Amino acid sequence: MHSAYEVAFKYEISNEIIASISGFISRNYHYPYNDAPKEIVDIDKEIDEIYQKLPLENDYDKHVNYQNRLVELLKRVKEITPQPHR
Repeated sequence: MHSAYEVAFKYEISNEIIASISGFISRNYHYPYNDAPKEIVDIDKEIDEIYQKLPLENDYDKHVNYQNRLVELLKRVKEITPQPHR
């Protein structure tokens, strides 16, 4: 059994990852992301859905699953976003 502190800690980490993904997308694409690949738009929708579900969960394992999915999404966003020209 995990403590409320451990669940809250996973929740906070997930929020940080969501902020990282959102920030990365907003720095590289202009809202409403008409110039973005469809996959970026889909990822943005998925992180919004996860963000809505996070506070409702008191289950540590669900938070671990959300966090793992968010890490996958962050990696994918970085893979498909073109590097800036230097």
